[in-house]
Amino acid sequence: MKFGKRADILFNIIIPLLLGIVIYLAGRTISIPSLVRNYLPDGLWAYAFLSAILIIWGREINLTWIAAVFLTSVGFEILQYEHKIAGTGDIQDIITYFIAFSVALRLNTFFKSFYPIQILIS
Repeated sequence: MKFGKRADILFNIIIPLLLGIVIYLAGRTISIPSLVRNYLPDGLWAYAFLSAILIIWGREINLTWIAAVFLTSVGFEILQYEHKIAGTGDIQDIITYFIAFSVALRLNTFFKSFYPIQILIS
């Protein structure tokens, strides 16, 4: 079974981002466990971020871009911790990013088998 680039973007970028937004907003009005409310939206964002990079590169592993994604995420946490930008920077967020990036990389092989390269490049 083959899916196209649009399905890849939908399942690996749009749905995780929308789910993260829903969890974040719902956490303001309903009781959601703090682990889910505080870290799952960050993890979904990180997964979508690295998935977008992988999709752009035709699901080929490019270590330079993967390192850039991780360093950018860690850099934002450091800037938040130093109160240079709004937010609460902490090590748990960095661990969450690392886990989400690992999941995205691990699932990359699975999704690569579903999306032919010629569709991704065109």
